[in-house]
This record gives sequence, C-alpha cells and structure tokens, in this order.
Amino acid sequence: MIQSRCAAASLVAIAVFLAVGFTWGADPSTLEELAAAIDRVRTGPDGERVVLGHISRKLGVSVQVLRAQRARTGLDWGDLLIANLLSKTNEPTIDHVAAEFKGGAGWADIARHHNVNLDQLIGEVRQAQQAIEQRSEDRAPPRSSETQSSPGTSAPTTVVPMPTGKSSGSRY
Repeated sequence: MIQSRCAAASLVAIAVFLAVGFTWGADPSTLEELAAAIDRVRTGPDGERVVLGHISRKLGVSVQVLRAQRARTGLDWGDLLIANLLSKTNEPTIDHVAAEFKGGAGWADIARHHNVNLDQLIGEVRQAQQAIEQRSEDRAPPRSSETQSSPGTSAPTTVVPMPTGKSSGSRY
C-alpha cells in the first residue's frame, strides 16, 4: 500500500516536472508574448540598436520613421512591429491599429478583425523575435585594409628611461 502511494506520488511529481519544463522552455506562443520577448532583448547590451535595426530592415522603414511612430503611438518596439505588419495594406493605419491595441483589444483579435492571416502573422513575428534574440543580423562590419594596422602605423610605445649612474648590478 505504501509502495503504491510512493510510486503514484513519484509519477505525479515527474509529470508536473515535465509539464513545467516544457512550458518554461516553450517558445512564446501569443503575439503579446513575442512582442514582450523582443522588448526584453532591447534592455540588454546594445539591444536598442539590434532591435531597431532588425525592425527597420524587416519593414523597409527608416529608423527615424520608426522612432516617430513609437513616440506618436506609445507602443513598445515589439508591439510596433506587429502594428506595422497589420497595417501593411494601408488599411488600417498604424495609428488605428495602435488605438485598438491601447483600447484593450489583443493582437489576435485585431488581426482577425482586419482579416489578417493570424498564423502567418505569428510566424513573421516569431521569425523576427528569433533573429533579434540570436542577433543573427548583428555582425560587425568587415575590417578593410585601411583600418588594419601596418608596420608604419603601429601604436606609440612608452619609453622608460634607464637609470643613470653607477648601480649595484641590478637594474630594477
């Protein structure tokens, strides 16, 4: 009787552990979670540049336009990406989409309301989120021959004067 209770308790504990583990390690599944994941990258080292650069390239919109949209709508970068993707067809406008979201509608509801394919939208945002997290587009520019040091342009060295006068044989 005690053995069966221990076995049952062990099975329950294992099931809970696995469920928590799979949930914890799962990719964000809602648009709100994906947007939040993008914004978490923004708070890291050089994150603003990485996030803004990727969104600018993905949307084909200048950084200045994105900054103006963010200031005007009050959306975070992840939400701004979603709003831009929803307004690609020029109907609705980004301001209209932002107002719907700020008014309490979820991204999935807004997408359905405007007849946007939700699975495709989630796929696009997930791809952007993963690229931003992996910083796959964040590569340093290649070094050119002009920026590499050559023998004639090496960094200056410090000259340490030698002690003068007679010494006991030890230089230091």
